[in-house]
Amino acid sequence: MIKKINVILDIGKTNVKLVLINQQGKVIKELKTKQKLKKFKNKITYLDSIKIIDWLIKNLNKLSLKYNFSQFVCTAHGATVALIDHNNEEIIASTDYEYQYDKFANDFKKITPSFKTSLTPHLEVGLNVGQQIYYLSRTFPEVIKKTKYILSYPQYISWKLSGNYSSEISYIGCHSFLWDFNKNKYSSLVKKLNISDKFPKLNEAWKSIGYFKINDSKISVLNGIHDSNASYLYFKNSKLKNFTLVSSGTWYIIFNQQTNLKKLNPKLDMLCNIDVFGNHVPTMRFMGGREHDILCKLLKINNKSAAKINEKDLIHNLIYPSFAKAGPFKLNKKIKKIKLTNNQRYSLICIYMAFTLNFCLDYMQSSSDIVLDGPVTKNNYIMRLIATLRNKQNVFKNKKEIGTSLGASLLFNIKKKSNINLVKINKIKGINYNTIYSIWLKTIKKKKLIN
Repeated sequence: MIKKINVILDIGKTNVKLVLINQQGKVIKELKTKQKLKKFKNKITYLDSIKIIDWLIKNLNKLSLKYNFSQFVCTAHGATVALIDHNNEEIIASTDYEYQYDKFANDFKKITPSFKTSLTPHLEVGLNVGQQIYYLSRTFPEVIKKTKYILSYPQYISWKLSGNYSSEISYIGCHSFLWDFNKNKYSSLVKKLNISDKFPKLNEAWKSIGYFKINDSKISVLNGIHDSNASYLYFKNSKLKNFTLVSSGTWYIIFNQQTNLKKLNPKLDMLCNIDVFGNHVPTMRFMGGREHDILCKLLKINNKSAAKINEKDLIHNLIYPSFAKAGPFKLNKKIKKIKLTNNQRYSLICIYMAFTLNFCLDYMQSSSDIVLDGPVTKNNYIMRLIATLRNKQNVFKNKKEIGTSLGASLLFNIKKKSNINLVKINKIKGINYNTIYSIWLKTIKKKKLIN
């Protein structure tokens, strides 16, 4: 029997992964399922988290015939909570941030703390947990009254396994309106919503809060972590000192601990996270993956390979934002007919992506080494464009497309350093992309496309 195998439950908005990892940090097994939706009182959609628990336990029972489990941790996407009643049973487990929780957005804005203290912008649908709770208090006041504890998604999973309640700062402090960044405690909104006693004690993400058993394995349950903070932890716990991280996927999230908090602009989708150590981490976001896919459909791209475009055609056919609601630019979705080859049209999409990212890096005051992580590391053209535009900085790609699982695995030994493998990205010679970016930015300002 293999000894000391650790278990990670990595919950994404669509896909859920069960990952087994050995003591050397090598993934030895991975299973997948999908999140399912249910309805609360035939009205509010919510995530069927109980089904995920059943799936987890069923598979761990099967795998325990081969593996001896040691530790467990859950990492999960943000803006999702479970409401537990005084009989220790679920009322809602767990909220779906894509539900229209912003129905009372105007009223909610009247009671939220200022951006200076919350460092949280008002986001669409249910992306602010505070807005979810406010909506429930207006629509189903009996639900809030019956609630004993509000658990962040990873801590809901930890409670289900260990029986012990806990909270964690990287999740509570992520665009929720529930945290006061100046006073480093729960915000005034928590008191206004009368939920001050509904959050369990804050514990470190890596703290063992209890145990559960699978056959002969007594498994230590760690508190758990927010997913993008797990990705950030992977690089934070490395030999890198000052760096800007670009974590890509559906969302492109830029992390830079050196950004001046006073420079954060909520209108541009800038906010502040808290890492697992309690440090403030300024961030900026746009839906890069979503925009990329939308543009590929609009421009009928059938081959995602870039081709050279002469400077005149490039300037004439530049793509201007924006093609998704989130991010620093107004939703536009206007694009003219482009009479270029498929590969040249795809080059225009890559240039648009790089220009948008460069805009964000400027607003994030990025001056240190830049690390690119996630799916963008498969697009050599976008990476080289970034290296060219950021010609005073070193730009690297992470050789491993990390996701969140390996970052979460660091919680098994928080003092352990990540063994990261970075590759330096070379610049593009020829076209002066910085000059073209200046033209692009000037046009955006002229068209008033910046939020």
